[in-house]
Parts: sequence; C-alpha cells; structure tokens
Amino acid sequence: MGSKLFLTAHGFEGSHCPIYFPVDYEGLLAHVTSAEFVLQHVVMAINGRVYLYNTEDFTWRAAKGVESMVTEISSYQCCFSEDPSCMAVSSTVLAYNRGDPVSSTRIFFSSDGGYTFTKFTLPSHLKGDVGGVFNMPTLSTLSVLLKNSDDMAYFSYWTSDLNLTSKVFPLKESLAVLSVIQPAGMKGSLVIWTEHSLLFSPNDGQVTRPIAVIGNNEFPGPAVTLHGIATTGSSEIAVLTSDKRLFYGRLSMEPVIVEFKTISDISAGMGMKFNTFGELVVILPVEDPAAGCVDFLHCLIIIQQALMSVTPPLATCPVELMSSEFDQRVYYIDMSQSLQLSAVYVPKASAEIFPLVTVTDPHLLAFQAVLYIDGLTSEGDKKYKLNIVLLQQLITEMADPTFSHSLLKGGISTLTVDVLDKGLTCKDMHPLNAFINVGCPPNKHIKVLRNVTVCSKGQFNQETLQNNFTYTISKKTYDPQYLYRQDSAAEDLRVLYSFVDLQCPLLVYVDNPWLPLLELWEGKTFVEFVPADFVMFEVHGMYNYVYQQSARSAGCVSQPQTWRSMLKTQSRPNPHTAWNRKNYVSCKDPSGPPLTSPELEYEVLKAGSGNMVMFPSYNGFYIFKAIVVDPTYSFCELSVTFSVYVYGAFPEAKFDSPLTLVVFLAIFAGIMLVGFYLPWFLLKRPNP
Repeated sequence: MGSKLFLTAHGFEGSHCPIYFPVDYEGLLAHVTSAEFVLQHVVMAINGRVYLYNTEDFTWRAAKGVESMVTEISSYQCCFSEDPSCMAVSSTVLAYNRGDPVSSTRIFFSSDGGYTFTKFTLPSHLKGDVGGVFNMPTLSTLSVLLKNSDDMAYFSYWTSDLNLTSKVFPLKESLAVLSVIQPAGMKGSLVIWTEHSLLFSPNDGQVTRPIAVIGNNEFPGPAVTLHGIATTGSSEIAVLTSDKRLFYGRLSMEPVIVEFKTISDISAGMGMKFNTFGELVVILPVEDPAAGCVDFLHCLIIIQQALMSVTPPLATCPVELMSSEFDQRVYYIDMSQSLQLSAVYVPKASAEIFPLVTVTDPHLLAFQAVLYIDGLTSEGDKKYKLNIVLLQQLITEMADPTFSHSLLKGGISTLTVDVLDKGLTCKDMHPLNAFINVGCPPNKHIKVLRNVTVCSKGQFNQETLQNNFTYTISKKTYDPQYLYRQDSAAEDLRVLYSFVDLQCPLLVYVDNPWLPLLELWEGKTFVEFVPADFVMFEVHGMYNYVYQQSARSAGCVSQPQTWRSMLKTQSRPNPHTAWNRKNYVSCKDPSGPPLTSPELEYEVLKAGSGNMVMFPSYNGFYIFKAIVVDPTYSFCELSVTFSVYVYGAFPEAKFDSPLTLVVFLAIFAGIMLVGFYLPWFLLKRPNP
C-alpha cells in the first residue's frame, strides 16, 4: 500500500487494520523500508533503525547493537526441523544499507533472532556496490551481492576454509529496484529480478541464468515491467507484469515459465501467493477510508485448469510416478558415516527422460547415484529404482582439499531428485527433497561402562548415597582454580553427592592402573565402545592421580598438549571448555611443536593405547568428566561425568604432637620385632 503495514495470521482473509508504531520511538512519521518474519516476530528497518514486533503479544522492541543507519533486513527461515542447526539458521538476521560501496558499507549480524547485533566489515578486496547480503544455509555461508561499474554483478561468499566467488551476470538496472527472493524449502534457489529482468540460480548464486519464457523471446517486452513475483517451496513461480499478464513456471536447472492468464486490473497494493493446495491467489486490497481498515479480496486461479487453455497446447507430463520415503525428511551424517536413500521412478512408455540428482553444497556432501530397471508396473511400464549413497565430501577417495570444506565443518545440504524436461503440466510431480545435516545427530551421547560399583560390591548402599550424602576433599589434594598447583587450597572442600546425576560410583582398587571404558549410544541403542582419544579431569580440581605413560613411551613425535598448557590459554581457566575436539592436536602429528619434554606425563587416554590412570595411597571419591577430543570421530561434543571410589590404601595416620609420634613409632617397632622373632622362637622351642 506504500504507507501502511498489515500483518495476517490467516492469509489475509477478511478485513485487517494496520499496525500502529509507538510514537515515543520515532515520532509521528515511521517509514518502513524492509521487514522479515523471524521465528515468532517480525524484524523491520524503520527510519534507518531496527525494531522487532512480537506477533503473539503485539509489542514492540528496539534492537541493540545497530550503530548506523540501515535500510534492509535479511533472514531465511528453516522450517523442516526444530533441531539446533535449523534453529540457528532461523535465528540469523542481517541488517545493512543497500546501494553503498563496499568500503563504506557496515553490516550488522544477529544470531539471536534480531534482538542484538554485532558489526562486521566486508573484506577489503571486494569491489562494487552492495546489492544485498544473505544467509545461505545450504551452502553453509553468508554472501554479498555486488554490482561493479561495468553493470555486471556477482556473489561473494564468506567461508573460512574455501575461496568461493560466483560467475558474473549482467545487471543493468539500478540496485534500488533490485529484489532477491530465497524461496522456501532450503534448496539453495534464488530469484533475482528487477523491473526488466528475471534471473534464477539453482545453487545460491554460483551460477545464474535468465528464466526462459515459452513462446516469447522478448520478456517482459518493450514498455512493460515486472509487477510482482510469488514462489513456493516446491519450486513453483508466478510472475505478474504491468500489462496484466500472468506467467506460471517451475524453477529447476532449466527454469521456464509460460503466459497462462490475463487479469482485469492492477493496483499498487496488489499481491500474489500460492495457497496450501498449490493454487495461485491474487490479492486485491480495498480500503475503507472511514474505518482506516482494508478488505483483501481474493481471486483464486486453478493453475492446472488455466494451463489447459494455453496455445499452442503444452506437452503432457512424461512422468507416471516419482516417489520416495525420504521426501521432506531430515537425515544426519556424522563423521565418516554414509547414508543410503532410494526412490522409485516410472516414466511414460514413450518418454526417454530420467531423474537428475543434485546437492546444494557439493563442497560438503558427495554422492553416488545408480538407476536400474526394477521390474514392471501392473500396466507393463518399466519401473526404475534409484539408489543414492551420500557421505562427507572430504572423506571420499577423490577428495580435493581445495574443493572440500574442512574436516571440522559440518552444515546442511539439500538433496534434490527431479526430472529436468518434465515440462509444466506435471503439476503434482514435485521434486523429491531430503535435508541432510552433516553434523551431530541429536540423540548421540556417551556413557561409562558401569561393570563394578560400590553398590554391587557392598561398599556403600544406595540409601546412604541418596540421603544427602557428603564427603570431604582434603585441601592437600585439590586446586580450586583447576591449575594443578600444590597447596593452593586454603581449606578442605565439603561435597554434597548427587546420586541422581552420578548413581553408584565405580569401584577401583588403589594399586590397579585404571581406565574408564566409554560407550557410544544413539538414543537407547548401544553403538560401540569408543575407540577415540579422550581426556579426563576431576570436576573439583583434584590432582592426586598420575598417568602411566610419558610422551616418549606413548610414541609422541611432537610436544603433547596437557591440562596445564590448555588451561593457561584461557583468561579464566575452565576445564569444561579448555580442551575439546576443536582445539585438540595429536602428539602423533609430526607438524606439531617439537618434542622438548619426552618424560612429560601423557594425559590423553584411549582404549587399548596402554595409557592408564594410577591413584596414590588415598581412599576416597573422585568425580571425573571425560571428553572425547578426537576431531575425526564425531561432530558431537561427546562428554560424560561419572564418579569413582578408590579403596585399599593404608589409612593415613595423624599425630597431635611429637610425643605421640614417638610413642606410635615405639609401638610399631615392637610389633615388628615380635612379628620377626616369634616364628623363629616357635621353631627353636623343643617338642614337649
């Protein structure tokens, strides 16, 4: 409408009144230049600043951290899952000013849905004016659209491990009339349009091409402009031109549209959308000047019916069936794992076209697809089976480090199975999509094998441990700062034992070298005993235990990391975050620092490695946290906290004075003498 903002929760059915902006924020005049749905609210650029409007309680809130004027808001909503990776996509918001040179453009980034922003600057080597900034989750990156002085445009991408830049494409119009649509569905599609051009990219802008128009070589035509565009997550597009023509098409590797309808009138506030049944709805606002509200009139267009009236007639759909169990489902691929999917494809008897398999981020995900005849249908048509195997690109036999994302980087990539030349009449034959999350499966975790506990051996019973049980850690055995310093604690530490979290402690004999055995689980299913490197610390800072191996005996070729060295890198030492899979460097890696202390204790553990923990002459409780640090084992941050009770040590004697010590030593010496001479005396005594 140009001057009023309307919000609907049910597709603009009926009458709506405009949203009112609080006067105390911007005064009487509030100019909205951009608005985006983000989670349960709308983020808007109003008078150059960023505000949030909550769609549930209808309240306004000013965003924090945007330090300069912005005109544009950019966000992309991930709707296929509520797992952390999908929520992270939906919570990403970008605010910027369009049309300025790269050198003077400030971009503000939010990871919490637009509540707070941080500033970052574009790389200095980029040239041109900024046409847009986008989150491209299916390429695991952010990107910026730039236009240079030669009226050519291109996308540049922020990736820490790859140097990606798209191919250039012509863009003669001003950036002020540029619009970029990211259709729903997480397929990496982009629709780039101005008043006189319509472009499409199937891969987040890396390759961009014009959308072809059936029977029309000059589109949109002299003195004709594009008025509006609507898209769907199932790759459909509708285009309305200023001369009242409607076009319908499909977005694929070879995008195409066709004119199929003419409408009676066009107004400034007219819009389009596809409904849940895939039909096109043209929306016409009719304002009531007295009430200040608007009625939105709907014109429903049955697409399949309208396509039948196109001349010359469109070719019939060449596909009988294309189906799979993976369509619209989410799958996880963890480190070094593969995924197998399949689909059924039946072309019409006269058709010689076959499906094409693509992934949105080939730098992340590799695949192999095999299509073969799998019998006949009941009508006698050939039925094909499509088998697809997917795995992380970097671990494939022909992986190129310059093409693949780094080992530690996961991400989301969408698998698509579609038929290129199926035409426009296959209305209900949508592409098959699976969302592949190369990362940590949500139910993967580790446990410690609990084969011998204090409860099973009768050292303690559960009732005792459950009834507010406490124990004391001597000040001589722990460091409250976790830096393994001797005599650093001022007093003994009293600990309340949490039976709910820890259950019965493992039982370990003091003279036996010991290693916890870690188990990998997915949900309630045991997978394997963890064969990877892990580290372990006592959660209260206890340090009275040692490791069996040294750097030399462990076979290190470079200086190994230790808890002391890792904690010293932190301004506030925190063993929960100091050492993990993201910063672990194996001492078996020859590219590490030189081995200067070969007798240093080797603090990395692994089943079967020979390195174990040894306890001193001490009876008591330890609460350990084990952390898997091998970066090649899993994308998951795998850790487990468990308790151990060490027993069998000779009790430590305490003396109040030197006299007490002398008396104790005299008694001890007497006992030792009796123990030595008594057997000899009995042997020498004559038989009665």
